[in-house]
Amino acid sequence: MIKLWVSVSNQAYVFLNCVLGGMIVAFIYDIFRVRRKTIKSSNLIVYFEDFIYWIIVALVLFAIIYRSNEGELRGYVMLGVAIGIILYALILSRIVMAVFLFVIRTIYKIAVTVCGILLIPMRIILKILSVPAKKAYKSISRGAKKIKGASKNKLSKIKVSGRIFNNIRKKI
Repeated sequence: MIKLWVSVSNQAYVFLNCVLGGMIVAFIYDIFRVRRKTIKSSNLIVYFEDFIYWIIVALVLFAIIYRSNEGELRGYVMLGVAIGIILYALILSRIVMAVFLFVIRTIYKIAVTVCGILLIPMRIILKILSVPAKKAYKSISRGAKKIKGASKNKLSKIKVSGRIFNNIRKKI
């Protein structure tokens, strides 16, 4: 079906959808930025994330353009996406980043606190078991030192007896 003319209201609808699409693209970029700020990663992982980001952006923009404008690319479509990205960056990006980072830090602090509380019984058990373990270690190390000393004495006796044997052999 060929459209001969497109109404202004339809163009405004497409334009506003593209502005929304630009904002969604910028929001997805902020999600990747939050991940990069919270978890340090190598350049290879960053390149992989960038690749994934652009695939997601392509799919989102394709879906928005296809759904609102039946896939027709027009100049105002790209302008709408660019305006959406700029509006999001100027108005919402700082707020979203601050909220995401606050939530992640709060969750991290709660997780650390819960793990600390859950590990208290383990710490108590380790302290109780450390006393006999230290005593066993000391007794084992003393025994090892005695064995080591005894083996040195035997080796020196073997060396002395070896010298005596060599001296007797030379005399014969």
